[in-house]
Amino acid sequence: MKAIVVRPPTPGAELKEVPDPSLVSGTVKVRMLENGVCGTDREVAAGRLITARPPPGRDWMVLGHEALGVVEELGEGAVGLREGDLVMPINRRGCGQCVNCRIGRPDHCETGMFRENGITELDGFMSQFLVEQPRYLVRVPENVRDVAILAQPLSDLVKSVDELLHVQSRLHFPCEDGTLECRKALITGTGPIGVLVSMLLRTMGMKVYAANRREPKEVEKAIFSEVGVEYYNSASGYGDLYKAVGGMDVVFDTTGRADVIQQLLPLLRNNAFLAFFGFSSEGSMNLTSLEIQRLIFKGAALVGLANGQKPHFERALWHLASWKTVWPGAVRRLITREVKVDDFEQVRKVLERKEEGEIKIKLLW
Repeated sequence: MKAIVVRPPTPGAELKEVPDPSLVSGTVKVRMLENGVCGTDREVAAGRLITARPPPGRDWMVLGHEALGVVEELGEGAVGLREGDLVMPINRRGCGQCVNCRIGRPDHCETGMFRENGITELDGFMSQFLVEQPRYLVRVPENVRDVAILAQPLSDLVKSVDELLHVQSRLHFPCEDGTLECRKALITGTGPIGVLVSMLLRTMGMKVYAANRREPKEVEKAIFSEVGVEYYNSASGYGDLYKAVGGMDVVFDTTGRADVIQQLLPLLRNNAFLAFFGFSSEGSMNLTSLEIQRLIFKGAALVGLANGQKPHFERALWHLASWKTVWPGAVRRLITREVKVDDFEQVRKVLERKEEGEIKIKLLW
């Protein structure tokens, strides 16, 4: 079968023939329909992601951790799925040793020895076929097929918002009327993660500000206008935003840049939640003792967030179905382009750099 292959840490990606996966007892064969491309794929393909490594005994692996396919064949004893079902694979496998991994929550692996498809020691999903156990596949409703590829990044954010609400249960976080409409959230970075988490927090009722160090792209203007998110150009810092609206209850950084994060600390209100979601190889910060004291006296919670699991995928799909009704124009704009895998020169360009105005690009098989 054809697959998009990388050889980390060597930069580059290639379309090559690899062995077909074997259908065994308790598994199903999935024919791939499409893959999503994200920043992690680009970091792996560029040889920059330090956790990227092929399966043991090989110098290559199949790229990709966002996928949508259709069940084509069931192995003996496979239950829970039928031929023709639309499915998405989840992309982290537990260490098998700690209690969280043993109960199906490798997103909280305690040993750090988890594996991730297309990233760490497991083949990814950018291939014509996949063989997998049903427990690692999420059934996809037909009415969200066009945007279902977004459920993988959105699942990470559904899990992240769960963590936000859990941590903030240390205080009375809802407003006096029981909603979250009095709470303000700032999202730094307006890539796919920034856009999706903005939509998710608006779904919860929060007042949301999205920031980037430039004027908004036309697609961002259209999405944020429909969803009710206020855009802020942070090229000159966040001082003007603070003067205009005050401090934030939630700051969700999707950039991973230490220099950006340092600028965000003064915006935190007492008991605020600062989420670290993005990662970057750029930027640095020098946190002073005074800044640490301020964080302590504010009671701020600083939390690293990553990776949703099967329940989060299922809820992400329900959010997408809901948004197609509530914000139809915004949802249509989330998929910015489709590229056929056979046009591999275009695929190579997509994997090399983010395109102007890109939110999510699909690769079609």
